[in-house]
Amino acid sequence: MKTEIDDSADIFTLINSFRKSPENQGKVVESLRRFTEDFARSRSGFVAAAVHASTDGSRVVNYVQWRSADDLRSMLAMPEAQSHIAEVGSLAKAVDPVSYKVAFVGRSR
Repeated sequence: MKTEIDDSADIFTLINSFRKSPENQGKVVESLRRFTEDFARSRSGFVAAAVHASTDGSRVVNYVQWRSADDLRSMLAMPEAQSHIAEVGSLAKAVDPVSYKVAFVGRSR
């Protein structure tokens, strides 16, 4: 199934922005990919995730959708998630997680 951002869906969105040194960009991306594929996507309520790497190497953004904030909180309380948070946090200078609701989606005609 193709992942799509839908402004009519009642989905909880978390966007994590990681500032880091360029030499750690690949490590952050790989950690997020591995965690998503090996753990998060099999948890109840997981919808989709996308990882974006800035072209200048200074940032990574992780866009994650869950059915609800409670589903995300439940997953984050698990030891595997706590270990991942520590790992990816050690690779970043700063992490800025913010929750969002999709307000608008523009599409090509």
